[in-house]
Amino acid sequence: MKLLYSIRSWFMETIRRKAVKHLGFIYSSRAVSAVLRFVVSIIVVRTLGAESFGVLTIATVIMGISARVIELGLTTTMVRKLSLHLSEGDDQRAVSIFKRIYTVRIQVSVVFVVLAWFLSPVVAVRVYGNPELVWPLRMASFGALMYNMYYHSEGVLRAYEKFKQVAVVSIAGQAVRTICVLALAYFSVLNVETTMAANLAQIFIGFLVASFLIPSRLYREKSVVSYPLREISSYSGWMFLFIVLFMVFDRLDVLMLGYYRAATQVGIYSVAFILVKPFELIPETFNTVFLPKVSKFKKKFEIFRYFRDTIKVTALIAVMGLVIIFIARPIVVTFYGDDFIPSVRLFQILIGAFVLLTVINPINLVAHTINKPQLFSLMAAINLILNFTGNLIFIPPYGALGAAIVTLISRVLGGLIGLLILKFSISRWVEVDDTEIPGEN
Repeated sequence: MKLLYSIRSWFMETIRRKAVKHLGFIYSSRAVSAVLRFVVSIIVVRTLGAESFGVLTIATVIMGISARVIELGLTTTMVRKLSLHLSEGDDQRAVSIFKRIYTVRIQVSVVFVVLAWFLSPVVAVRVYGNPELVWPLRMASFGALMYNMYYHSEGVLRAYEKFKQVAVVSIAGQAVRTICVLALAYFSVLNVETTMAANLAQIFIGFLVASFLIPSRLYREKSVVSYPLREISSYSGWMFLFIVLFMVFDRLDVLMLGYYRAATQVGIYSVAFILVKPFELIPETFNTVFLPKVSKFKKKFEIFRYFRDTIKVTALIAVMGLVIIFIARPIVVTFYGDDFIPSVRLFQILIGAFVLLTVINPINLVAHTINKPQLFSLMAAINLILNFTGNLIFIPPYGALGAAIVTLISRVLGGLIGLLILKFSISRWVEVDDTEIPGEN
C-alpha cells in the first residue's frame, strides 16, 4: 500500500507541474492536427488519384525542405536570445532582436521566392520531366516564405511561454485547411493547385493569428541600437548545420533500406515507423516547451534542478512506452492486419529508441544555456556517422530488423556520447554574473 501511495503521489505531483500542462497543450494540438491531416489525406488521395497526388507530394516535400533551409536556424536563436533578454528585463535588446531577425527573414524569403519563380520551370521539366509541376513549385516557394514568417511569430509566443496560444494557432490553421479541402471537394474543384492553395491558407492563418497574439510593443517600440548581426549568425549558423545533419539522419534508415532490400521490407518498416509517430512527437514537444525555460538559466544549480525535474516528467513517458511494448502485437494487427505481423518486433524496438530519445533530448537542451549551439551539430554528426555505419553493416544481412536495431543502438551510443560531451562542457562553463551587462558574455 505504501508503494502504491508513493507512486500515486509522484504521479499527481508530476501532472500538476506547469511544464507538464504546457507539454499537454502542445502535444494535444499536434495530436489533433495529425488526425485532421489524416482525414484530409484520405479525401485528397481519393480525389486526385495516384499521378496528381504524386505531383502534390513532390511540391509539398520541396516546400517543407525549402522552409527549413531558408529558416537558417533563426527560430531557435530568437527563442533562446529573446527568452534570456525578457528574463533579464532588457526590453531594448528584446525588441532589437525581434526586429533584426524579422528583417533578415523577409530579405532571405523574398530572394528565395524570386529565384524559385524563375527556376521552377527548370526543376519541373529537367529534373522531374513534368511541366505540370511548374505552378505547384512556384506556390511552394510562397509557402516556404509564409512558413518562415510563421516560425518567427510562433517563436515569439514560445519565448513568452504562451503555449496555450501556440496550441490554438496550430489547430486553427489545420482547421482552416480541413474546411478548405472539404469545400473544394464538395464543389468538385479539388486539384493540385487548389490543394496547394489550401495548404498556403493554413500557413497564412497561422501566421496571422500568431502575429496578433504577439505583444504589440515589439512592433511599436523603436530599437535604439540594431542587434549585432554577427551575434545572430554565429548562433544560427550552428543551428542551421544541425538542421541539415538531422534531416539526413532522420530518414537515412529508410533510404538505405530501400537501396539494399526489396520494397516489401521498406513497407514493413514504414508501418512500424507510422505507429511510432505519436512517440516521435514527444521529443519535439519537449524541445518546444523547454527551450525558453533553459534559455533563462544562469547558474549551475538551475541546470541540475532542471535535470532532476525533467527526469521526473520523462520517467512517466518511459513507463507508458514500456506498456506499449507489451501490447504492440494487437495494435499492429488491429490497424494493419496479419500481413504486417513482422512489423510488431520492429515497432517494439523503435518504441525503445524513442523512449530513450524522450529522456535524453530535454537534457541536451542545456547546451543552449551554456551558449554552445555547436554541440547540437556535433551530436547530430555523431549520430549520423553511427547510423550510417550501422545500417551499412546490418541492413544487407538483416533487412528491416537490422535498420530498427541500428536505430536503437545509435540512439543509445549517440546519447551516451552526447551526455559525456555535455557534462564536460558544463564543467567548464563559467556561470553568468548578474552584475555583468546583459548579453555581453
